[in-house]
Amino acid sequence: MNWILRDVRIYTLTNVVEGDAWIAEGRWAALGRVPAKARGRTFLAGGALLLPGLIDTHVHFREPGYTHKGTFYTESRAALAGGVTIAFDMPNTSPPITTLDRWQAKQHALAGRSWVNFGLYFGATEENLSEIRQLDPCQVPGVKVFLASSTGELLVEDEAAVRRLLRESPVRLVFHSEKEAYIRAAQAKWADRNWDTAPDLHLRVRPPEACIESTRWLLAEAPHAQVPLHILHITTQAEVELLAQRPAHVSAETCPIYLTWSAEDFPSYRNRLKCNPSLKSKADQEALWRGLAQGTLEVVGTDHAPHLLAEKAAGYWQAPSGAPAMGYLLPWLWSLGQRRGLPLEFWLEKMVYAPARLWQLSDRGPLVEGYWADAVLFDPHGETAVPPDLSPIHYGKCQWSPLAGHTLSGQVRAVWVNGVLSFHAGVFYGAPAGRPVALGR
Repeated sequence: MNWILRDVRIYTLTNVVEGDAWIAEGRWAALGRVPAKARGRTFLAGGALLLPGLIDTHVHFREPGYTHKGTFYTESRAALAGGVTIAFDMPNTSPPITTLDRWQAKQHALAGRSWVNFGLYFGATEENLSEIRQLDPCQVPGVKVFLASSTGELLVEDEAAVRRLLRESPVRLVFHSEKEAYIRAAQAKWADRNWDTAPDLHLRVRPPEACIESTRWLLAEAPHAQVPLHILHITTQAEVELLAQRPAHVSAETCPIYLTWSAEDFPSYRNRLKCNPSLKSKADQEALWRGLAQGTLEVVGTDHAPHLLAEKAAGYWQAPSGAPAMGYLLPWLWSLGQRRGLPLEFWLEKMVYAPARLWQLSDRGPLVEGYWADAVLFDPHGETAVPPDLSPIHYGKCQWSPLAGHTLSGQVRAVWVNGVLSFHAGVFYGAPAGRPVALGR
């Protein structure tokens, strides 16, 4: 179905254009002034903002193997409701996506089941380099390398194996950057403690040094890499300072959870904010904001990682790490930015333009005539109330959020994916319209 959007404020790469927009055959046929020949169903936008759909390059949609926590269908639906139209899914599933057969089977299984466009990461082990050599950089957004243990079975602790990946991987390498040895030592030291006896326990168990020394080592090895490197979920001031001197083929991200809360919030939230790497100090949080503003951290990725609330209610040592971040993303970012006087363009750079450039997304990202029509209609003056825990209004399967009970600024009114109106006024329409994205080398 073609669409004519009337009375929109269109956020292009260079300016804001007031007028109309025309979607024809899934792509932008006109932005600003619609020709008389345009045909399609009319959508009256009432002066709302037309933004490019967000690109989340770091999600855990839990399929296969952890579908009691979330499925690609449920979590992509939550992503859509928050203004995301492209998501790159991580491979630490069960079984992990560490063979080409598993990657292809997952890609095939998602046909017609994703509400957003998607890319699927591949997982590194210390033995699967022969599989990695076969990956197509136009299809696979990256190889995920866990340098420390987290959710799932993936871990590459052998430095020689990492060096081989740097030399021989045909696709981008994305890193969970913590040193496992530091974490094991901390776990042994704090093994007899709990949240009652150590209110910042997770910071103790996943200490800053684990992140800093891992990222320091990666940057020292980076000149030997034959492909781009991307370092995930940066949390410390020291890492931001190290990254300021990084080679041009290295990029980095942080996550909304680290921009919103710090280790000072552990006593109130406990396991709900237990994620890897751990939340750090307020000073570290401020450094993340500076890193974003200065361009040292190019990307914001959510690290969306749903777990059931019952799982999170277990004791510290039993509770899984990770937190859901979907369903309310664009209002969440807008609310964070308003407190710091940041315009919407700040978030469009971190969650649209930079990811589209780094991954060389084909005909996607900014609002450009001829590109695929992935877009969000956003009311910056509206409000979004995040419901309490276990409310069916929560879009994801796990039905809770660390934002529960908060009222956020702004409201996602509608979302188009590949020119299909898939979400409007809190309601999902039709069948999932997401498809695999094409990547550049």
